[in-house]
Amino acid sequence: MQQHKEGFNRVALLTGARIFGVIFSFAIPMYLGRHLEVDTYGTYKQVTLIYWFAQVALNLGLDDSVFYFLRWDKKNFPLFSMNALVFNVLVTGFLALMMTVFRFDIAALLNNPDLAQYLPVLGYLIVVTLCSLQIEGFLINFNRFKARLYLDAGTELLKSVAIMGAFILFDSIFIALALLSLVMTVRMLWMIYTMHSHKVREGVRYRDAHKFFMDQARYGLPLGVSRIVQNILNMENLFISSFYNVRQFTFYSVGCFENPIVNSLRTSLYELVNIELIDNIKSGNYEKAAETWRRMTRSLFLVVVPFTIYMMFFAKEMIVFIFSDKYVESVPFFIVFNFYIFIACLNPEPLFRSTSNTGYALKIKVLGVVLGLLMIIGGAYYIGPMAVLWGKILAVAFINISGLFIGARLLKTNILNLFMWKDLGKTVMLSVVFGFIFRAAFYNLTWHPFWVLAASSSVYAVFYFFFACRLNLVRPEEAEHLFNMIKKVFAKLGLIKKLEVARD
Repeated sequence: MQQHKEGFNRVALLTGARIFGVIFSFAIPMYLGRHLEVDTYGTYKQVTLIYWFAQVALNLGLDDSVFYFLRWDKKNFPLFSMNALVFNVLVTGFLALMMTVFRFDIAALLNNPDLAQYLPVLGYLIVVTLCSLQIEGFLINFNRFKARLYLDAGTELLKSVAIMGAFILFDSIFIALALLSLVMTVRMLWMIYTMHSHKVREGVRYRDAHKFFMDQARYGLPLGVSRIVQNILNMENLFISSFYNVRQFTFYSVGCFENPIVNSLRTSLYELVNIELIDNIKSGNYEKAAETWRRMTRSLFLVVVPFTIYMMFFAKEMIVFIFSDKYVESVPFFIVFNFYIFIACLNPEPLFRSTSNTGYALKIKVLGVVLGLLMIIGGAYYIGPMAVLWGKILAVAFINISGLFIGARLLKTNILNLFMWKDLGKTVMLSVVFGFIFRAAFYNLTWHPFWVLAASSSVYAVFYFFFACRLNLVRPEEAEHLFNMIKKVFAKLGLIKKLEVARD
């Protein structure tokens, strides 16, 4: 139980740090959606789409190999890191060069000539971002947990300040990209300093790094290529941009707004569970590895399921509050997209990473992407944007569910033992019932969307948590531990003393 508490604390703190920064990022769509024309906001969305896709797709698995081998050979960790850094510089540098040389062709392909002027600086931003990613894993694996919290919260906060400052003061996408590049350059320098400090301490030589490259490549490249393959499905925005005008792309893109709170929780859980799974497999304890996975998915779905179902019932208020009523046409996309968020949480990739069977992931994703592309392109050409979104959801569902079947076998169990099915069923039932009840209760109110969301989400959360405790979805010791954490936070902020004084 003590280990579970420590794990809960780490997930809560890591997620909280990310959410702290993400809270400020909510101001970005709220401001830009109201002050920019739809076409201009569409250009910004295309820039951020390319940036996001590059981060996911161009991380070709060498960074993942660093953290895998670090659990086995800490002494030579700087050499693994150097291999990954050199590889990332070459790959991202080549991309940046191509984005500069062919910037007008890329802009024409996406039906937006204004995009061309931003591609060179966007290329540099991609280079420094990808080359700085290792610092996140360094801090976690070396138990520098507070530093990691400051990194996550600070990065998100500075990114938000950079973007908002650029638009408020200069009304410029270019300035926003330049400021973001500065933030990521500092992160990259921090990463290089950390790597070099360990190199000096361990007395290893960078010239010996090449001896480890092939082992890293055999582990990391299948994982990286499979990530690229799967994220071809996330390029459906680019298909929308190619088949339709910028305005239609903007409505679709706004509707596919990924909630940063869910993403923060999912990323934190995957990052921490991956370390624990590798240690379980290293000791040959497959039963404990399966238990680790069940515990992680249970925690994830206790939050994701009620959150996404609530978002579906209050989709219109959410879109209008964040982006303004100019984007009401995005509401149907947002409702359907929440199905995708749930399906994406079934991601079996940690199972393949921890067992060093990344080749399986690649084979599954190749087949799934072929099926997905057929549905996405066919849907875009013959039906419309909504068919594209459903095609993406079905393809990702095929990839993740197939991967879970194979991943279960790698843990020497079956898929029925990967989830706590009764708990999952109760969670869905509670979420749907309370979603219906509170949607009906707030349906005819003429309040501002913010007040509808604030009131309905508060009541929804209280009722869900109460009945989750009664149905033992949240265990008594977990509820007690959660309340103790909240009390500690209040105590640090001095709120408990203030309440006691007010009561006296």
